[in-house]
Amino acid sequence: MPNSAATAVKQASPLASFTRGILTRYATLLLLLVLIVVFASLSSQFLTARNIQNILVVQTVVSCVAFAALFPLIVGEFDLSLGYLIGFVVMLGAYLGGAGFNASVVVPAMVIAGTGVGFLSGLLTVTFKISSFISTLGIGILLSGLTLALSGGQVLFTGIPQFVLSIGQTSFIGLAVSVWFTLLIALVLFYLLEQMPMGRKFYAVGGSERVAFLAGIKTKWVKVLAFTFAGLIISIGGLFELGQSGAASAGFGPDLLLPGYAAAFLGVTTYKPGYFNVPGTLVAILLLAVGFNGLNLLGAPFWMQPIFNGLVLIIAVITARSEARQLKRG
Repeated sequence: MPNSAATAVKQASPLASFTRGILTRYATLLLLLVLIVVFASLSSQFLTARNIQNILVVQTVVSCVAFAALFPLIVGEFDLSLGYLIGFVVMLGAYLGGAGFNASVVVPAMVIAGTGVGFLSGLLTVTFKISSFISTLGIGILLSGLTLALSGGQVLFTGIPQFVLSIGQTSFIGLAVSVWFTLLIALVLFYLLEQMPMGRKFYAVGGSERVAFLAGIKTKWVKVLAFTFAGLIISIGGLFELGQSGAASAGFGPDLLLPGYAAAFLGVTTYKPGYFNVPGTLVAILLLAVGFNGLNLLGAPFWMQPIFNGLVLIIAVITARSEARQLKRG
């Protein structure tokens, strides 16, 4: 009889292990599906084409912030300037448009500004060995001042190039062009991180900078490149925002940092538990969007969004740390 019990346990353990693995790897996705079912049953407006389109369009900018946050996180750093940077890039585009420049000047200027600031953040961090918290926060505060200077205390909305507006306001095969671009960015970043040697270098530096250095990886330049990629992605998000809103406000940007990092940390629990990754981040972005949109349709007050995002960020960080500890034990 004891032998039979032991045999039953051994037979059950593979199934239990498989179930636990599925729950661990796809818990966020399962929660997303549960939220969709719940909100669809409580609100008739939730699954309408217009509402779904609205959810996806709004999340294109947040997605860029989250994707940008991934790269410093993967190499073991933080970039707290991302929210300020996207606000600056949007304001720069609106300022140049208002000054009479067309898309051939505005778009490259926004991309160069975002990429250049990202490069500067990385250079300051690795050259002077400053904590990325301090260096990027300092750059963020500097950018907030430049954004105010460009705005002149006004909302800029005149002269936005038509090409930029078309990126944010036109559709293709039922979805906004910015949504298609966001999916393309996700595919490119996924391929870069999962299939290319550079992606493996990013993860190696984040795993152990010393070991990566001893293995021949130029760790400092890998970190600079991670910050530079973050700036480039932010500049694309700035194009989406300027095209969607057709205006720039000095107050835009900093509020996106919280949901961006919440999605990046929550993504650690999906696809590749314990590692920052693109598919998990996408699922997390949708989870945040569906959660807030559903609450909004049910009549939740406006102040619920920061509370919801804050709670998700706390849960995500705790879960990410738990995943990392389990990974080390394994």
